[in-house]
Amino acid sequence: MKLKVAEYNMEWMKNLFVNGIPVNVPPPVGKPESDWNEQERLTMKSQRLISVLAHLDADIVAVVEGPDTLANGTKTAKAQLELWMTTFGLTQRNYKVVQGYTSRGQQELCAIYDADKLILEHTPEGKNSFDEPFLADTLEQSIKEQYEHFRPPVELTVKDKASPAKLFKMIIAHAKSKGIFDHVDYARYEYLSNLNRRKLYAECMHMRERVDQWINEGDKVLVTGDINDGMGSDFYENRFGKSAIEILLGSVYEPELILKSALGKPKLGKYGWSPSSSSFTDTITKNWFTVLIDHILVSQDIKIDSGAVLNPYSEPHKSDLSQELKDALKKASDHFPVVVEIEV
Repeated sequence: MKLKVAEYNMEWMKNLFVNGIPVNVPPPVGKPESDWNEQERLTMKSQRLISVLAHLDADIVAVVEGPDTLANGTKTAKAQLELWMTTFGLTQRNYKVVQGYTSRGQQELCAIYDADKLILEHTPEGKNSFDEPFLADTLEQSIKEQYEHFRPPVELTVKDKASPAKLFKMIIAHAKSKGIFDHVDYARYEYLSNLNRRKLYAECMHMRERVDQWINEGDKVLVTGDINDGMGSDFYENRFGKSAIEILLGSVYEPELILKSALGKPKLGKYGWSPSSSSFTDTITKNWFTVLIDHILVSQDIKIDSGAVLNPYSEPHKSDLSQELKDALKKASDHFPVVVEIEV
């Protein structure tokens, strides 16, 4: 079966809802964008996100920073997303939503999928759960420390609706950000940078354990999400000798277990890494820099036909996409979607 799988960090979708209902107050025709009020701005963000999703026309979309789920269940990311898609007219497919464990804070992980073609089920492992504290030796000094996922990765089983045969197992993740948002001196900045990277490594080591388990059990595997890291993208990688994405990819000493990247290794250029799925302003240099931190990785028994970041600033999309779609991509989110076409 051929499938198109996308990952999209939609940037604080919780702001698009009031009491679980999508904000839908479009600005009057001809009103300048600079004069839009908050409700009009949020409505247009939704319309732009919907236009990107319609263009992707994917069988599965891994959603990062989805709307909040309340612990008492009165408001869920699944219900809000499904209502949002209906409200703004994403009806070209019979899209449904599946979600996993509730985040310990804000922003949820979900998957939008074509329910006429696929069955997606949240199938978390009972042992070594992503929703419980775990131990990891991030410094490789035979000392394990306790960590927990702030946003537990979503574990999914993907099935063919027609069979329904199991196609592959899937993880959607939003890993620890390396960003430091407090006012700190340089010594504190160094300390927090090291802590953040170790937390990021621990989360990816935990997910990698699950990947090893599934592959050894004979399952095909796909891992995707905003990993907040990429090969060669951070000075602190030199101190630890590895990146989080390389932990997820697997060990060179077990080549049969190594995952394949849908995008390959990015190249460093004048303005950062290419391909890139996001950008940031460096805390120290104050320079704007492009990064590849959204990833889709697959096991070796999944064939990749093509993979790309839908980046309106880069070719071929800079030339091929309509101006309307490029504007939507630039303004809808601070990330660009990653997409891969696979055969399973």
